[in-house]
Amino acid sequence: MIILGINSFFEHPAVALLKDGELVFAIEDERLTRVKHGRSFSPYSTYVPYASIFKALEFADIKVSDIDQVAYSYDPWRHLIASLHGCMTGKRILSFRGELNAYMAARNVKKELSEGLTLDVRYLNRWGRKDFQKIPFKNWDHHLSHAASTFFCSGFESSLVVVSDGSGENACTSVYVGEGSTLKKFAQIDMPNSLGLLYSFVTGHLGFQPFGDEYKVMGLAAFGKPTMKQELNKLVHKVDGGRYTVDFERLKNLTPLLGLPRRACDPIEQRHKDLARSLQSVFEDTLMYVVAYHMGATRQKNLCVAGGTFLNCVANYKLLSTIDIDGFFAQPAAHDAGTAIGAAALSWVAAGGQPQIEYDSMLLGTEWSDQQIGMMLKDTNLSYRKLQPNELASTIGDLLAKEYVTAYFGGRMEFGPRALGARSFLASPRSARTQERLNIIKAREQFRPLAPLVREQDYDTYFEGRPNRYMMLAVNAKPRTHEVAPAIVHADGTSRVQIVRKSEDHMLHSILSEFHDRTGIPILVNTSLNTRGRPIDESPVDAIATAFCSGVDYLVLGSYLIDTRRGAGQDFNTESVQSVKRDRLRLSAE
Repeated sequence: MIILGINSFFEHPAVALLKDGELVFAIEDERLTRVKHGRSFSPYSTYVPYASIFKALEFADIKVSDIDQVAYSYDPWRHLIASLHGCMTGKRILSFRGELNAYMAARNVKKELSEGLTLDVRYLNRWGRKDFQKIPFKNWDHHLSHAASTFFCSGFESSLVVVSDGSGENACTSVYVGEGSTLKKFAQIDMPNSLGLLYSFVTGHLGFQPFGDEYKVMGLAAFGKPTMKQELNKLVHKVDGGRYTVDFERLKNLTPLLGLPRRACDPIEQRHKDLARSLQSVFEDTLMYVVAYHMGATRQKNLCVAGGTFLNCVANYKLLSTIDIDGFFAQPAAHDAGTAIGAAALSWVAAGGQPQIEYDSMLLGTEWSDQQIGMMLKDTNLSYRKLQPNELASTIGDLLAKEYVTAYFGGRMEFGPRALGARSFLASPRSARTQERLNIIKAREQFRPLAPLVREQDYDTYFEGRPNRYMMLAVNAKPRTHEVAPAIVHADGTSRVQIVRKSEDHMLHSILSEFHDRTGIPILVNTSLNTRGRPIDESPVDAIATAFCSGVDYLVLGSYLIDTRRGAGQDFNTESVQSVKRDRLRLSAE
């Protein structure tokens, strides 16, 4: 049975392809459209991720006619019912007309797919314009899709499942108990009581992009003190039964409570850092209250989480540090993209399939072969050489040991917002200046932290806390790590670590081992292969553009090595690179 899961209602449009219970492909539409977050939610448009659907068909070598069901991770009827009540009571952001248009946009996805009026002619070899008319289409509840995306991928037989985001059709936080093939709802907190909206609105007040830059506020919080926590506590109130309320009227106009908002072009002052820290503290307190209560009430020992709220790796670690939790699984694509997996899983389980979805890793996207890369490079004026399989890891490890920043593009692309070493900038962590340089290369704000890769067998030597494969937890760096790898230790002493297992990612593990042989340190810096405001690179062309526009030293495309420096043997302090550095430092400060 082949099921195509689709998310496209809010941000992060994505597709996932499930074949007989195995997750064979998943991709975020932003990687193909090159529009960060894929789209911005608009109640006036119906969005279908055509390019992503075609990539799924192409990868699996199937046609639309081979699909048994389409599973969509939003229920327009639930949205309409919630909107009718919410708009009358002032509990929705949009007007009723806006909510009605949003309902029509969601309802029209099936029609848009079925009619195929805007279908690109490049897709017609796998996709007849009327093919989707013959395929059953199932709408699933948004929060239920989130819950399924984490529980059915967790490997747990039973678990508490908590979903928290901006909102679904009406729910902002939902609590389920997962057992076997069932997800039974235990509690629900509805609009406008949203921790996601709380974080997003304050993100906007701090001069960042709401519904997109919340991770920046999480990073900025490490530089502040919770001096404004008392003010923010006026926005969120804990109530009995593991519930909370949000003062929506105050949230919509934060100036009387928090002072004038920062403009995006203004410098970041200490008061902004303190506000970020205060927000993070209030957010963590509320989330821990909800989770702790329901862990006790349901007597569950395992915890699964999903929803954009749980991309906050600092809060996730606080949960594990304060609550008695045996097993923990955070869906790596915890944002809305992950609901494409969840919707497909729900349809599979409803059809009688085994509840635990099979997958090897979150490297689920497109892959470019050496043959494809070689043919493309022949049409360029680039100077490159092809490395043999037995010298690829050693060459990269040697470059990194010499403190060269290397862009690496190999294997299948990551699904989810975080690079896992397949589309990454890699660098040595031994100098604190590496953080400055990489943030300049990426034109990022200088307060942004860098994440480490570490071999699983070395994790306990350098870090304290539960290891995680997908950078979903910020853990404490040991004193030794501060000394030998300062580039990956954030201002609060934490690191968002990705462990690497040889059995699961042989190439990345080999690169780490080669670097360790040369330096004695089994840790590398890993940050996504993109520049500020751009999605992670999907194609070799994207990667070449990023490499040559950023000032990185080397680019590895599959087995091909390209020297991108502005002069062999020059380091990044020479004048030829200083001009790039000055321009990017200016951008990163804006």
